[in-house]
Amino acid sequence: MAPLAPYIISGGKNTERFYFQHISRNTDWHFNIYPQYFGGESNYITDFPKRIAQIQKNNADARIYCVFDWDTIHDDKTCIKKHEDFEKSIKSEIDSGSVVLCPSMPCFEYWFLLHFQNYRTLLRTCEDVCKVLEPYMLPYFTNKKTRLIDIIKDRKNLEKDGWVKSLCADGKLKQAIERAEKNINKATSEGEFENQSYSYVYKLFKK
Repeated sequence: MAPLAPYIISGGKNTERFYFQHISRNTDWHFNIYPQYFGGESNYITDFPKRIAQIQKNNADARIYCVFDWDTIHDDKTCIKKHEDFEKSIKSEIDSGSVVLCPSMPCFEYWFLLHFQNYRTLLRTCEDVCKVLEPYMLPYFTNKKTRLIDIIKDRKNLEKDGWVKSLCADGKLKQAIERAEKNINKATSEGEFENQSYSYVYKLFKK
């Protein structure tokens, strides 16, 4: 039997879901992706433990990647405390590697930006990221809207896989993986982690 593909749960229900669906269908990386495991960013702290338990109930050996945006909580002390409690509640799963946390600061779309340039400057919102990303990704969509952030909010623009194929073409996915990991390691060693954007999404692609 083939090994069980990892599961993905995410705070984002559109961009993340369709991105990983297209990745699974068009690359060597395969994931278990179900609509009910993708929901609202603001609720991930309470939703993730339920989803993790649901997956583990039927698949004790499953590896689960938790993908979420850090900008939804990083300025809120109450949410930070809840996040810390969430991490403590699954500490054994994190330590064993069965659950892997993959936050992005400020948002998942920053992961896309790393496909095009090694951008480390601290961006605080998804809109900020999309403004930098627009020149690269707008050509991937045939749409009358001229703002990338508006395009990715509409699932109809994401259902076809052409945009992900273009995103991964010409070695850009490999570049993003290498940049994300290198930047996090460098910033951590230099004590600059809180002063730049980052994405742990690369961990999903490290076999």
